[in-house]
Amino acid sequence: MKTQPVAVFGLAIAAILSPVVALYAPKGIVLLFIIASIASLYTLVFQKPTRPQFPLSFSLSIIALALWGVASLIWTVSFELSWSVARSAPFTLLGGACLILAIKNLSFGERDFISTSMVWGFSIGIILAVIDIGTDFVLFKTLEVIRTEGDWGSIQSDGRETFRSGFVINNGITVLAMFLWPVLIYLIRKKSHRTVILGFAAAVIIVVGHSSNFAAVASIATGFFGFLIGYFLPRHVHKLSAIGFTFLLLGAPFAIKALPDARTIGEKLPELSFSIYPRLVIWQHASNLVMEKPFIGHGIRTSRAINKDTGLIPFVFWHDGKIEKGNTKPIPLHPHNGVIQMWLELGGVGAIIGIVLVLSILHNIKNNPAPPVPKALLYSALISSMCLISVSYGLWQSWWMGLLWLQGAMILASLGPQNSQEPG
Repeated sequence: MKTQPVAVFGLAIAAILSPVVALYAPKGIVLLFIIASIASLYTLVFQKPTRPQFPLSFSLSIIALALWGVASLIWTVSFELSWSVARSAPFTLLGGACLILAIKNLSFGERDFISTSMVWGFSIGIILAVIDIGTDFVLFKTLEVIRTEGDWGSIQSDGRETFRSGFVINNGITVLAMFLWPVLIYLIRKKSHRTVILGFAAAVIIVVGHSSNFAAVASIATGFFGFLIGYFLPRHVHKLSAIGFTFLLLGAPFAIKALPDARTIGEKLPELSFSIYPRLVIWQHASNLVMEKPFIGHGIRTSRAINKDTGLIPFVFWHDGKIEKGNTKPIPLHPHNGVIQMWLELGGVGAIIGIVLVLSILHNIKNNPAPPVPKALLYSALISSMCLISVSYGLWQSWWMGLLWLQGAMILASLGPQNSQEPG
């Protein structure tokens, strides 16, 4: 009997647990990423005689980004913050590379085992999210009672717990939104078309139903738009995507800076989601700081350290048909926009490296021999992820970086090996 590579089980564990763990302990994604990476490294060293090739342009751009980030230690405004990422980034990159290399060397059956685990994890995650959102987060609060050894009455009466549960589950819904695309790719490859429709409908209902997670809603919408372009305009989607991403990565801080004053923009745009108003204020403030060091940036992960104004910035927003007043920190931990964060911390040089990285991924999608529908979903996954990067989360958060690598690994698993016939 053939021994299964250890990577198969490590990746399957990550695939089935990630959507569940992220709903209640998002930082647990880091542990799952580490387990999958170590298992993949073991397989590459001890269990597989062949060594698959890592995409050259992608690997060079990743290495260039890491080296530029480390180089920013020379001019960083906060050596301590920059060093915290610079010392861990090589291990994250090594772990991510091991995931990709291990999956590229697995058979159809092995990839299917991982993909099936992913579908189960996605399904369980959807069910748990529906239960929690529909019952005022009863599952989350129950876990809090167990964790804190408290009582149900205190948890129920504590408004902060309701807020925290909503905040945490937002991250879990983001994971569901990211895993949606590899799940659809796998189900379509297996010709489970009814399940595809049900899976997409369930994901849309839960994401849109929990509409406080604007980032996940936007990612699903842009991903679906990317699918339409990829499927109906297959000859033009690569060029359109390349142009769009180049403008995004090069022009984001300049475009945001050119907008009307974000502190008062709510007076003229009442239809925006509440979460957008403070984000616009933060993005505009960060874009102004970009102009102070537009070429080399302030140093990797230094967003929280470069605020000259430690007070709150007031802004106005619409609520129940009338204008209200709110306030936000100039940059709370990070700019909640990965593109602007790249400019702010690594400057124009970092942005150019980012363009090369994204274009290299686009190049690999273009050359992928997948059928039309799965290939269009590859564009969906990239556009959806870029949307999330552009409206939420800090670039260097460990769970977020691990999640991006895991999503890439799940996509490769869902596609199956290339240049070969699928059995049966």
